Amino acid sequence: MTFTPVLPTGMSAMERGLRYVNSALIFWFFAFLVTGPKNSYATSALLVLSILTLPLSAGHLRTTLKRGAPWMLGIAIYCLYQIARRIVDGGLSAQTDPPARFLGAIPIFIYLARYGFKIEALWAGLVAGCAIGGVAGLQEVIVDGAQRAGVGHHPIAYGSLLGFMGMGCLYAATIYKHMLWRVVLIAAAAMGVIGVLYSGTRGLYPALAACMAYIGYGVLKNRGLSRRTIIAATIGSIALVSTIAWQLPSVQKRAQETLSEYQRISQGNLETSIGHRIQMWHTALFIVSERPVFGLGLDTEKRKALSLDFLKEHHYKPSVLTRYDHLHNLYLNEAAAFGLVGLATLLGLLFGAIHGTSPPFRGAIAVILILIAVEGLSETVLNHNRLTMAFVILVTALRAHSLAAPLRALANKAV
Repeated sequence: MTFTPVLPTGMSAMERGLRYVNSALIFWFFAFLVTGPKNSYATSALLVLSILTLPLSAGHLRTTLKRGAPWMLGIAIYCLYQIARRIVDGGLSAQTDPPARFLGAIPIFIYLARYGFKIEALWAGLVAGCAIGGVAGLQEVIVDGAQRAGVGHHPIAYGSLLGFMGMGCLYAATIYKHMLWRVVLIAAAAMGVIGVLYSGTRGLYPALAACMAYIGYGVLKNRGLSRRTIIAATIGSIALVSTIAWQLPSVQKRAQETLSEYQRISQGNLETSIGHRIQMWHTALFIVSERPVFGLGLDTEKRKALSLDFLKEHHYKPSVLTRYDHLHNLYLNEAAAFGLVGLATLLGLLFGAIHGTSPPFRGAIAVILILIAVEGLSETVLNHNRLTMAFVILVTALRAHSLAAPLRALANKAV
């Protein structure tokens, strides 16, 4: 489905001004997602504006709550449970900042749905983010001689951010009619993929393939091709991209490392990156069996103490649970730390992100969910707070943009 931006009509001077300000802040957030400060001033500004204008949005609050209920409920339940569980585990000194900060997306959603922003600012921000982050990563590896690109982040976190923005750009290229936009978005997507490859994040390789397959399938299906042709073309495209990626020395090196690790694991040696994951995943299942409802919490020493006999029985290294602050699997980590209740709230958050949405932005959210779901099999992807905030802001912005036009129509009708 193609997309052509439509300029809103009947807006007051204040609404137009806020719309331009919102556009600038959305662009700023994504453009400096990789290289900017840990806590973005853009989201802080959006939160302040949302609070200041909340009384002016009260007249449309009922409509906003009704149409945005899945997303707002998903965020609220997930964050409030995270906060409550952390307080129970750590008392008043517990670290509640990340989930508490994500709750700010609710007033931001209400605000953006009422006053809107230019959707081009979001795509331009993703383009700029891929360009800035990608170039910084290339310089770090090619010029500075780093083994893996990170740009101040862990290479996995850096790769996840570039994959997030790159796949967003690739999907946007399929819904725009204007050729210039398509060329720019595809170029940015390519830069994002290159950044991922130079990060050496192996868990992202199948995630990118899944996203590309989904995007390619949608494009070919809209052209009326048969299912068999679509599948063949999708597989061929992924094979072509993989062949091109294989030419990069960093990809070849990671492939050789992976093969070496599998050989060592087959000989019973689990002291490798993949071997550590196997130990953590197995131990996580044990922890869930011992604390199935609310989990054991985030304290790695508690995990080690509870699992010590289990670790010795299976000849695992106890230090594997304290060397990392997570279990390298999104679902097992959530279940072990916060129980099956916590896992349910996480799935509710992901479901709430897409439920009730419509094309063309439904596809953009679906692509990001695929990325998170697949990478989450080998990485605790939402453990990276910057990526989680990017996910929350992207979904909030896209859902709010879809709702902005109906709310403006109601406002004009009331006048």
